[in-house]
Amino acid sequence: MVIVWFSSEAQQGNQVLLKPFNRRSFTLSGGFQMAFPQGDFQDNYEGNPFGIYAMLSIPIANLPLEIGGGFVWNSLSNQSQPVDIINSLVPNRNEGDLFVRGNSYTYQIHGRVRPLDGKLRPYGELYTGVRTFNVTSELQLDNIAQASGDVMESDFTVLAGWAIGLKYRLIPGLFLEMRYDNQAGSTATYIDPTSVVIENDGSFSFETKDSQTSQWALSIGVAFSF
Repeated sequence: MVIVWFSSEAQQGNQVLLKPFNRRSFTLSGGFQMAFPQGDFQDNYEGNPFGIYAMLSIPIANLPLEIGGGFVWNSLSNQSQPVDIINSLVPNRNEGDLFVRGNSYTYQIHGRVRPLDGKLRPYGELYTGVRTFNVTSELQLDNIAQASGDVMESDFTVLAGWAIGLKYRLIPGLFLEMRYDNQAGSTATYIDPTSVVIENDGSFSFETKDSQTSQWALSIGVAFSF
């Protein structure tokens, strides 16, 4: 019979070796955003752009620092009108809908500080990027499956800003996320949503405005931790 004996020091050493490593996880988040124009942008644009956002944030080693990037889509204008036009593809008169849309698309990179890694995870970040402004027209005819779309106007602006956010764990791996952004944008050309006129024959017109594009925004969504 062989008797194996372990000292308390050896057992403690084994416990240290078997203790799991507390690795910080990366985060994939997304949700809804409402923007509030400021300064010249507020004076020239009536309304509040709204849309969706998506972000990826990756920890640096096991430090409370993260880097990542994000995308935001905002709707600036969405006007539609039933139209009755002659279509070259179909000899008869066709009924359909003409949409004139103004959208903005933001592409940004960020550096984030997230000091806590528990159930509550507040963070602050600095970011920079570009924001494009597009005006598109889209004709959807009732008896034609594929709609036609054209870019009528396009411009972009360089942006920089800061944000603070809070993630609250609902279940392991899933968080509720709330976020505030303060963003400074350079001058750009964008659609005036009050100027869009669509005629019954499919013709349309709109006006644009130029100003700086600073804004702040509120976002709410979910975040997945991996």
